[in-house]
Amino acid sequence: MRNLKCAALAACLVVGLGAAAAAGAEEEANCCYPGSVIYYDEAGAVVGVRMFGCGDPGWGVVTRRSRTVNGCVM
Repeated sequence: MRNLKCAALAACLVVGLGAAAAAGAEEEANCCYPGSVIYYDEAGAVVGVRMFGCGDPGWGVVTRRSRTVNGCVM
């Protein structure tokens, strides 16, 4: 049960950090430690990327299905 709670907390933190990064990206795109959000469609194909602190705004479509990674992906 404890592992399930920890996994749920980790998932909430990842989603929250992704939303916070997306919300502040336009104001301070090159201010922070580099990170990227990769967006997926329903089939699991990559449809967009947003990179924060990388000097490149990214490309594609923003969807609800995403994954946050450290560093620049391109």
